[in-house]
Amino acid sequence: MNDDMQQLHATLAAMRAELDDTKARLAKIETVVTFDEGTDGKEVAYIDCADLIVRQRSDRRFFAVHLGSLESGGYIDVHYTGEEHAVKTAIRMAIGDDGEPHVQLLGKDWKMRTDIFIDKDHGTMAVLAPDSAPGAVMRARPGGGSISVLQPDGKARAVLIHDEFSKVKGSDETESVTELIFALANTNTTLKLRSDDNGGILCVGHPGQPDAAVIMAREDGATMMLQSPALQTSISLAATDGIARVAAHQGRYMDDGAEASLSAGEFGSSATLMDCDGQKRVDISAAAKSGSVHLLDDDDKTAVALTHVAGNHSSLALNGVAEHDCFRIVANKDLTAMRVVAPDTADTEILTIVQPGKPVVMMQKDKHVRVMMGEGENGGVVCAYGPEPDKAGIATLSGGPIVGALSLATSDGTLQLTLDGTDHGGRLLINNDLGFQRIAMGVYQESAGLHLNHTGSLGVQAVATPKGGLLTVCDAEGSVIETMPDGDDEDDSSRWGKLPGAD
Repeated sequence: MNDDMQQLHATLAAMRAELDDTKARLAKIETVVTFDEGTDGKEVAYIDCADLIVRQRSDRRFFAVHLGSLESGGYIDVHYTGEEHAVKTAIRMAIGDDGEPHVQLLGKDWKMRTDIFIDKDHGTMAVLAPDSAPGAVMRARPGGGSISVLQPDGKARAVLIHDEFSKVKGSDETESVTELIFALANTNTTLKLRSDDNGGILCVGHPGQPDAAVIMAREDGATMMLQSPALQTSISLAATDGIARVAAHQGRYMDDGAEASLSAGEFGSSATLMDCDGQKRVDISAAAKSGSVHLLDDDDKTAVALTHVAGNHSSLALNGVAEHDCFRIVANKDLTAMRVVAPDTADTEILTIVQPGKPVVMMQKDKHVRVMMGEGENGGVVCAYGPEPDKAGIATLSGGPIVGALSLATSDGTLQLTLDGTDHGGRLLINNDLGFQRIAMGVYQESAGLHLNHTGSLGVQAVATPKGGLLTVCDAEGSVIETMPDGDDEDDSSRWGKLPGAD
């Protein structure tokens, strides 16, 4: 009996010790796990501890999840399954020493592959390759964000950036800008795309020259520029609603130097050529039903101009270095005209006009015609004028049906002298200041004669005939008062014959 009681007491003592140990353990658990009634009336359990480890069901040696705390804050580690040391971290979420949160993804080599963190209150994510080689970085930034693709040394090879409040160059205004930039290993830019509030820009380059080719589009039109590696030559293209232009340049666009350009638009089309100093020398243009070619002197002064207006006229003008046309040709359906002008004054010129069946040439000095050539009723006519319009005499040389004629006249056209020919010989007629004939000299076949008169009355006549010479002198009324030889023995009229102009 006593033995049974002693065994029972020993059993009760062991059970009491186990109960005390269980209570102690429960007391410790209650410091970590607490229960409370939730707002919905259901019981809620709370766990409060410095570290919490979740192990794998299949093998408790390995950690699955580890929740812990540090002075800087808490952390959560998610571990790989079945890896050495049983605690190889795959994912870590923690508060860093800088007080900012971090999320890191690590490889099985213990090195980071992804890092997500906050930098200056903006989110940042970095993606890395094995051996912690940089791969890409994504950042939030004021007014936008950026994505950078990196080479192993951390230098950017491509960057995508957006900024909602980018400063406009040379202004206090801002605009929305998106850029995509590609670079080489030495960080030299080779490709850049930009989009802003005004349009888009594409820059293509090579090492050392980021803008070898530039394409830009704006609300008012599009442009394109190409530049040689040493910037010795360039090409520019522009297209707007009003004009399209293509130009080849010596040097960069807008620099002084040679240039050839072609433009077209509502006005028509044009081509210009500039010399090595940037001075325009050739201008070719086509407008409504007209075309022109201009060769230019310095300061854009026209030296040569060739123009045609469809269905109207064509013209060629040469200025040379003068301030006026020195040579001009005009041709239309009514006439062809050529004007040659002295280089020092426009008042001295030669003018040639050819109308249907009527050519005319005029030589002018000091705005006064000096020589005129044309066509009269009987053939060509040449007129020479004196130097003063109110005093100048006129000399006229003209053709005729048989022979030509030479006449001299005063400025009012009063004839003074005529030298011409007939079908039987030449003659000379001399008039007084009023244009009345006073002397007549002529040839009739094999004979010659001279006729002098006064106020129209016969004065002296001399003639050479087959019978010999004859001289007749008349009185004031024109009656013969003396002859030589004596005319008593024969008919004077038979010896006289016919003298032109003596009728």
